[in-house]
Amino acid sequence: MAEEFRSLCDRYVKVLSGNTTTISTISDLYGEEHMGEAEKKTCIDVALRRVALYKAQMSIDSVRDYVEVCFKASLAGLCSTNTPFFVLADTFDCLTLDKCQQLFSYVEEKSPQFSQEPPGNRNIVLRLCNDLIRRCSKSINTLFCGRIQIILAKIFPFSERSGLNLQSQFNLHNVTEYSEKQTEDIVDADSTEVTFLFYQTLWSMQDFFRNPNQISSDAQWKKMEDNVKEICRIFENYKHEGSTKISTNEAYFAKFLTSERLLTLQISDANFRRHILVQILTLFQYLISDVKFKPNKLILSEPRKYWVYDTTNSIYNILSETPPNGEKFVKHIKSVLKYEEKWSKWKNEGCPSLEKPADKTMLTKQKNLKRSVKAMDLSGEKYDLGNETLTNLWNICPDNLAACQDSNRNFIPDTYKFFEEAIEQLEPDSGVEKEYYLTNDTAFVWKSLRLLARQSTPYFQHIQNTKNLTLMDNLQNIIISIGKEHKNQN
Repeated sequence: MAEEFRSLCDRYVKVLSGNTTTISTISDLYGEEHMGEAEKKTCIDVALRRVALYKAQMSIDSVRDYVEVCFKASLAGLCSTNTPFFVLADTFDCLTLDKCQQLFSYVEEKSPQFSQEPPGNRNIVLRLCNDLIRRCSKSINTLFCGRIQIILAKIFPFSERSGLNLQSQFNLHNVTEYSEKQTEDIVDADSTEVTFLFYQTLWSMQDFFRNPNQISSDAQWKKMEDNVKEICRIFENYKHEGSTKISTNEAYFAKFLTSERLLTLQISDANFRRHILVQILTLFQYLISDVKFKPNKLILSEPRKYWVYDTTNSIYNILSETPPNGEKFVKHIKSVLKYEEKWSKWKNEGCPSLEKPADKTMLTKQKNLKRSVKAMDLSGEKYDLGNETLTNLWNICPDNLAACQDSNRNFIPDTYKFFEEAIEQLEPDSGVEKEYYLTNDTAFVWKSLRLLARQSTPYFQHIQNTKNLTLMDNLQNIIISIGKEHKNQN
């Protein structure tokens, strides 16, 4: 059987490796009567992925056409639903970074469709994008990294936990290297204050920006405080006159060079001054904000808070005096930091979902219930309960028990629809990590048991027979069984 399967896959690969692969080609292979549908699908899945490695050597247009054919085959039921996504991921793995940027436009075009896919398929796109980001240079491919992040934001909901820094961890690997000993002279220094000592003061702040939690010690706080005071003093005395205009094309730098020979030129540059001062403001924002995972030692005393607020105002004054459009720049920075406060508050609350779509099913049932109540016979004796609202409620229907038993008042959801997302997560190829399973949510477990008690009581016998398993494991086994039963019925 294995040899037959291998030879069949080889024949499919040979057919699909032609100059043009169309949906009719795949349909013809699927229509051959020599094995079951499941086996044919598996053969086509394997063949499509193997052919993708060959197609990757062709032009980008040919690659796009082949991937599009794979998606059409999936919609036609000729291959598995996740096969096109695996084909896309395999293709990106085979291409150079330059060609990846060209092919990524296809992912951007498909992003509305990808956002509607099941979690398993979206997770393949997530791994694809993360692999691309790891291959990119942070200084050379910055724009491409931005395109990737935008696509992830479009495909996944805003509250997707895999994209959130829940524990407020810092990128400790982002180390800024600078000279510890003076090797070159600081050129064109018009002021005697711009010395190598100031050079070390300026660039040593990057370590505090990289890991603010180290400021919890008194010695590190004192060093940070002295450094900020010195930077503000030099920037105030060494004012930027705005003699050169800033071009929007030159206003972005992934990371500034740290040569001491450039120091005088850098502190004369408005972009550099703003870069450093905004970093300090961001650090201060973290120090005074209520962050859930911030160390207790980093909670500031009142004198330190006062110094932070006072220094913040001084920095805003320096920024407003830095041309061009200093006042406008300060206004935008204040707005950004204000939104940062709301972001921190949202994370402290456990990142609750911000999407609250209306339950159309519930609204429809309520409308039907109103219609049925209006259609009931309201003739008969009217009871006066002494309160207008209670009287109206009591006399809506002459038979209150019949009104409560009306079919329109049955709001218990369908068992499969309720567990549909959990079933997709528990699929072996879903790619969802165990910590993100719905069965880890105690509220979901409680609702599940309530639903099973009302509609699927035989499953409780399954729990009785497997006492050695935990409640969560039992529930996962039940959910898998519900998914299998639904597939067999369809």
